[in-house]
Amino acid sequence: MKRLLFVIIINIVFFTVLSAQNESQSFWKKLDTRFGLSSVKKIDTNYYTIAKNGWMINLNNNFAGFLFRSQMNDVPVYGNTKMNLHSNFNYQLSSTFGYRNLILGYSVANITGETKDFTLSLSSNAWGLEFRRLETDDMTGEIETSYLSERLDVSKGDVKVKTKYLRAYHVFNNKKYSTTAAIDERCIQKKAAGSLLFYTNYAQNTVTFLNDGIVKRFNGIKITEYSQAELGLGYGYNYPLMQDKLLFHAMAIPMFVVLHSNYITDNSLQEIQTKNKYFMNFMGRFTINYHINAHFGLCFSAFYNTNRFTGENNLKIRLNDYLIKTSLCFRF
Repeated sequence: MKRLLFVIIINIVFFTVLSAQNESQSFWKKLDTRFGLSSVKKIDTNYYTIAKNGWMINLNNNFAGFLFRSQMNDVPVYGNTKMNLHSNFNYQLSSTFGYRNLILGYSVANITGETKDFTLSLSSNAWGLEFRRLETDDMTGEIETSYLSERLDVSKGDVKVKTKYLRAYHVFNNKKYSTTAAIDERCIQKKAAGSLLFYTNYAQNTVTFLNDGIVKRFNGIKITEYSQAELGLGYGYNYPLMQDKLLFHAMAIPMFVVLHSNYITDNSLQEIQTKNKYFMNFMGRFTINYHINAHFGLCFSAFYNTNRFTGENNLKIRLNDYLIKTSLCFRF
């Protein structure tokens, strides 16, 4: 309930600021001039246009979560180990608000869930920056290891997963194709268009065992942390229908991991050396937007991201996160 009240308070503050926008109009004009957030000079307006109303707020119903799998073979002390964890399919109440291409979002799980999701993004027609932080202690599953004679069951509250992403991307065909038209309706795509997309991504993932009994039985391992940097080249496509009111969007980005590291913490911090090999991750998105009019819209979106790690002792770690979202969009 406290988290629900927090989201409501955030919305009240936003609308209070919105009511005073005439007094601060000069500030936002300077922001537009500085970053070119609403510039139409370098785009083909036959294909897409900038939304007239700069202020926006989205009220979202989210379903988000993680899938975590880990496997090690012939590890000293631990032997062969397998870990399969997943978060429950949590319902979240979310708000996203901002001005032009500066967007802030915060999600909290509803009464039964414990997942939190914070996002911040800044973009123009040709580029974008995204920061995202996800956290949940709603993981359940099992751990099997030859070190123990029995399987360890993991219940809600036993494990916490934290993930941080910092992404930057470039849109090659930014004169005709708009990424922001698909993500949060900052632009209106008028004709079908696609573009090559270049992504860079840095991810840091931490799995922490909160149950002291599991830590003790698992020979003291409390934290597994791994990070990676990756580059990706993929494609995005927008297809509008019904006189621009309905928009279908799909994006697929194979990600090439160039740097990765892994640490475990028991009584001390230990690094697990990585193999000298590269591997692929994947990021994908699908959205459907419907513009009721210039002030209101509906959006459905599904996002999928995978992170993998391969190290010594045939260590394999895979963390998938997903986000399914329906939104009611307001523009002012």
